[in-house]
Amino acid sequence: MVKDPEHLPPYKKWDWLWRSTFELEYQGTLLVADVDYFDFSERIRLYRDGDFVAAGSSPVRLPVDCQATVEAALSLYGMRYVRLVRSSAGTSETFRPSPGTGEDRRARFAANYPGPDRIISMCSWIVLMLALLTQVPEILNVVGRIFDVYVPTFQLPNWLNITLQIGGVLAGLDRALRMKFNRWIDETHL
Repeated sequence: MVKDPEHLPPYKKWDWLWRSTFELEYQGTLLVADVDYFDFSERIRLYRDGDFVAAGSSPVRLPVDCQATVEAALSLYGMRYVRLVRSSAGTSETFRPSPGTGEDRRARFAANYPGPDRIISMCSWIVLMLALLTQVPEILNVVGRIFDVYVPTFQLPNWLNITLQIGGVLAGLDRALRMKFNRWIDETHL
């Protein structure tokens, strides 16, 4: 088992490709949830003012103190949620993406360019739905060969199938960066 770093590793220029951090001010301290998307154990680490507090595999509940817990869960492409839950009040606060992360860059783009953001968001949703409708039967047939079961598929040209697969991955990535999650859309397609 890999030991968790005692101090929050610095966020480097290219980390946005595979790592993210989310932060929240809590009682005069800075809580940071750190996740490496290529860590297949899906480990999420919690730091308080840069010092290690706790870690666990997604979905996870990490104690901050006797009054609060951090809840975090990964989706297929990114974070589903990161939030601080206060047990006494029964309320929760969502962590914000740390500056420089992919999620932060996507949020700034959305704030600065709301029109193009809406177009990209709509296109992401449409591409995911098309990928879901056309590619899932293809995948089922690959698995169905084992059991001699066939599901009707759309007879699309190879270039269109490949385009939909790549578009589905990019659309899923866009939704992950916006921390948009829908169980039927974001966990089903490949």
